[in-house]
Amino acid sequence: MGNWRPLTAGMARVPLVPTAMLFACGITWGLSFSFNKIAAEAGVPTVAYVFWQSLGAGLILLTLCFATANRVQLSWPHLKLYGVAALFEFVLPFLALNYVAARLPAGVVSLGQALVPALTFGFALAFRIDRFNTLRFFGLCIGLGAVLLVVLPEAGLPEPGMVGWVLFALVAPLLYGFANTLVAIMRPPESNSLPLAAGLLLGASVLLLLFMAATDSWWFFDNGLDDGALALIGVTLANAIFWYLLFEIIHLAGPVFFASYNYISPLAGIGWAVLILGERHSVWIWAALALMFAGLFFVTKRTKTAPDGS
Repeated sequence: MGNWRPLTAGMARVPLVPTAMLFACGITWGLSFSFNKIAAEAGVPTVAYVFWQSLGAGLILLTLCFATANRVQLSWPHLKLYGVAALFEFVLPFLALNYVAARLPAGVVSLGQALVPALTFGFALAFRIDRFNTLRFFGLCIGLGAVLLVVLPEAGLPEPGMVGWVLFALVAPLLYGFANTLVAIMRPPESNSLPLAAGLLLGASVLLLLFMAATDSWWFFDNGLDDGALALIGVTLANAIFWYLLFEIIHLAGPVFFASYNYISPLAGIGWAVLILGERHSVWIWAALALMFAGLFFVTKRTKTAPDGS
């Protein structure tokens, strides 16, 4: 399990730094949903779009590794982490999210990510790397209620037929919840977040290259710097920031705390979609956002540490 410590211990000592990183993650991740929709509508192939953002972000972080004298480790424990995290934290959920990007409003897709904290909490309890906390559990239930406000009412979505695509998009949060827990378990001790993020992204690039070859979905800025290409550049920069913060937050405060960024990203996702795409949403969406922020309060609420440090 490396040098990871449970959330209740880390949060009692260093709440401010991971919380600031958490909001940076949420705002960055929320922006990616608008980029995804722009790229999908511009005709950028899904697999190629995910491949190039993975490779580009990985090369950015690799350059920073060289600049800061942080070597990407290639030991077996590191390679296992790169492979597992690349598959479950990047390749499969990114393909799912980008597949539905052209079929759902960007803001609605981002709301589904509010399930990630509850799923991460469940996996963390199942793997016994976190303890049950009543306030956090209550906050996670509120977040789940927010998702139901979007999916269940007939007026929650622009078209009733979108419900099936919303449910398909929920494959991504399931994989994220599982992967967040595995990252906490498999992280080698004394490893730095920068080379870990670079290794994950470059590992994902190898998997996606094979997938792209198998599906013959080659693409490389075929229409020059059109909207799709600019969206790809934007999401590549966002990924470089996000994946470094992922490893650092999980290291500082644990997977359940990290997963709660998914209560911030829906607001950011809807806000960016309104600003960039001109989307408008029903009252159910805004009510869901209010519930998400209530849930975020309980999930990130600072807890006292017992005298024995537990």
